[in-house]
Amino acid sequence: MIMNNELKQNILNRFKNKKIAVLYGGQNEEREVSLRSGKNVYEALISFDELKNNSILIDVNDSYQLVKTLKENNIEYCYNILHGTSGEDGTIQGLLESLNIKYTGENILVSALCMNKVYTKRIWKSSNIPTSDFMLLKDVKEIYDDKIEGKSLSFNFPIILKPISSGSSVCVSLIKTKKEFDSITSKIENKNNYFLEPYIKGKEITVGLVLVKEEEKKLKKEEREKIREKREERVKKEIYVFPILGINPKNEIYDYDAKYTPGKTEMEMPAKLSKEIENKVIEICKKAYNVLGCKGLSRIDAIIGEDNEIYLMEVNTQGGMTNTSDIPAMAKHIKLDFNDLVLYILGLID
Repeated sequence: MIMNNELKQNILNRFKNKKIAVLYGGQNEEREVSLRSGKNVYEALISFDELKNNSILIDVNDSYQLVKTLKENNIEYCYNILHGTSGEDGTIQGLLESLNIKYTGENILVSALCMNKVYTKRIWKSSNIPTSDFMLLKDVKEIYDDKIEGKSLSFNFPIILKPISSGSSVCVSLIKTKKEFDSITSKIENKNNYFLEPYIKGKEITVGLVLVKEEEKKLKKEEREKIREKREERVKKEIYVFPILGINPKNEIYDYDAKYTPGKTEMEMPAKLSKEIENKVIEICKKAYNVLGCKGLSRIDAIIGEDNEIYLMEVNTQGGMTNTSDIPAMAKHIKLDFNDLVLYILGLID
């Protein structure tokens, strides 16, 4: 368990009377999910007496208005629950840092890196972390009835088309034929924003990871500094892994519809895996989390192929907090109350 009564009270004492804003909404294709997530997060925060009178909810429509609202309310901390472009790609993080406002989630660099699925996969491949091959859509050279050829590799149909920087399975497509490929890609204005992967048939899983929060209690300043200096070492050793969630979509793939429509996906909690595979998944995901420089709550999606090989697909550093989202389901399984989960994430702010 990552939360106990002592740590809970420490976090509440730390943020008591501090001005906190929950940032939600945004203006991209994930706005609806963020609105649902943000409402849940805000309700969780104001459930605590120490936070209910100093927390506000801000729908992020434009940067100018956001800065104005943050300054008018003397905001000191932001709980960022924006999803997608501008919200989890380093943009809002840079704005908040320029205002000297601390925030939940990853820093500018890690946010930008993890938002870009291609760069994430390149780092994983360079670190010998298993992930599927990929081809940039703009690099496709020839399209045949049975396969697609790129600059240096080819994929047989079916294939998966994904946007490079988007979450919530938005615009993800399973393409089975040349005709489908031509039809779908002809509607894409900027091919630089998409890539292809081979379709891997197997079991989909998702793994939640979070840094174990050091209970600083009432330590002297010198001791607190020593703890912070050792943070990198703690990241390597003290990562909490939630129960692995098995995903069984009723659609052919785990797309946006399957992810956010109740009843469209059956979840296994925990996933039905052998102990050997489970341990291997945990080991790989911890390494994947570390090499990207993650320090907060992240969720890594993966597929266990029919050959029992593990393929990491992507990492989400700002997962949904809706009633059907994965991390809340994992927390519920370990009897971690949703409100306490939200508070724990707030407490991860340095």
